[in-house]
Amino acid sequence: MNKVNAIQGRMQVGCGLTTKEIRGRPYLYFWHYEERGGRRVQMFQYIGSPRSAAARGRLEAAVAAYYDRLAEELRLRRAALLARLPGP
Repeated sequence: MNKVNAIQGRMQVGCGLTTKEIRGRPYLYFWHYEERGGRRVQMFQYIGSPRSAAARGRLEAAVAAYYDRLAEELRLRRAALLARLPGP
């Protein structure tokens, strides 16, 4: 009997927005998780001042890029799993 093994590695979706106060001033960051050396680590990307209109555009771009990477990873994992199916 042929078995199709599960693709190794868990994929977790996680991202968000946080404000960090540095020297009394607020700074906006986009955070997400990445795989680094077999471990999941939380990464922070500086976006800008919470009051900045340009920061909103950078945030939208960061979120879109994050979800585009996830969609591509899912596509590759699906293709790899389907390629391992036994033939007719």
